[in-house]
Amino acid sequence: MTRGQFTVRVKEELAALRPAAPAERRALLAALLRFAATLHIGGGPEGSGGPEGSGEPQGGAPVDRAGRSRFTLVLTGGSGGVARLAFWLLHAGYGVRADFRVREAGALAPRSRYEVVLAERVEQVLADTGILDAAGRLSFGVSGGLVRGRDAAACFVRGAFLGRGSVSGPTREPHLEIGAPEERTAGALAAALVRLGLPAKASVRGTDQHRVVVKGGEAIGRALLTMGAQSAYLAWEDGRIRREVRGEAVRLANADQANLRRSVAAAMAQVVAVERVIGQQGWERLPADLAAVAALRLAHPDASLAELGALLDPPRSKGAVLARLRRLAAMASPGAGGEEWLGTTQHGEDA
Repeated sequence: MTRGQFTVRVKEELAALRPAAPAERRALLAALLRFAATLHIGGGPEGSGGPEGSGEPQGGAPVDRAGRSRFTLVLTGGSGGVARLAFWLLHAGYGVRADFRVREAGALAPRSRYEVVLAERVEQVLADTGILDAAGRLSFGVSGGLVRGRDAAACFVRGAFLGRGSVSGPTREPHLEIGAPEERTAGALAAALVRLGLPAKASVRGTDQHRVVVKGGEAIGRALLTMGAQSAYLAWEDGRIRREVRGEAVRLANADQANLRRSVAAAMAQVVAVERVIGQQGWERLPADLAAVAALRLAHPDASLAELGALLDPPRSKGAVLARLRRLAAMASPGAGGEEWLGTTQHGEDA
């Protein structure tokens, strides 16, 4: 499963959840608006009036000549489930019915886009979710009151992920990331994740692309569970275990291969040493214990030390076999003479 496919799966599951507590609904809506909505001044996104903004009005809230709000709030995304969730939150919390729009896929837009457009009671919604302060100015960061309780903080994280989050596939390198609109919001989101017991770090990609990152398979699994994606968590844990088992198997296979290469190289060196000793000394000058090991090594060049020891009569440990092969190797080294040979044969083996 690719990163995009698993992200869609997680968002579909999270978008289907409907928190009952007002504080949780408010935190969820606040995050959706912070991370996925734009604020238009002087009409909607298709209006012909004043300038458009990205949620950064200056001074007080603008009004038209009749005293009505001239803000239009637009939440846009590629998930119909997220758009329906935002529509429900606005209606459940404020009794308003936003416009629900679908922009079909076309030549310039390969996927459908969903819009939730709110043109009534916008200031109340923005003030209640901490986006506007009492004077109608844009408030950066996240109000502490929104994420005071654990459940509310978890709902805020859920909304942030629904707005601008992504997560790697269960069998891929673990990485969860949530884009943030600006630095203070990124820092507040990272702090909320840390309070929930999740290792998160705010960072910047490029010059102004703020994001919050959670790394590590176990930590991402807990993040999914904290946000409420239980089904996705089970899929993630299954993939994480498969990934770790596969990685351990690869590591052990590489280690076994390296050990095999070393064993083969050592066995070949021992064969060369035995052949050199026999060529220099002859079989008749070799002590019986060394001659027995030498004959077995030549007859079984691929055998391990333990296997050679089992073939001896009586059987010997691999340490004893290695000691005898080392004595043969010392005899094969340049300058080895008869006196040295006699000295080595006087040492007994205890294995």
